[in-house]
Amino acid sequence: MAGIVIHRPRGSVKLPDNSAYENRFEIKSETSDAIYIIAQSKSGRWWSCSCFGWIRHKKCKHLDALGLPGKHQPYEALLK
Repeated sequence: MAGIVIHRPRGSVKLPDNSAYENRFEIKSETSDAIYIIAQSKSGRWWSCSCFGWIRHKKCKHLDALGLPGKHQPYEALLK
């Protein structure tokens, strides 16, 4: 599956992979002091976010802003 190149937002912090996720990075909320983690599932290849929208609805504005699908849809993207 072909994917896109994701450019991490300015000021975001790249995080090390863990046992379940790769391509992990932190982003700061534009409306509060909250920090969220966006990452790609190693097993399902879908992207997730640690925000309430993702946790509750499996879709959020942070993934939308990066052009990534929600709802556990597998999607390949390179992180730059």
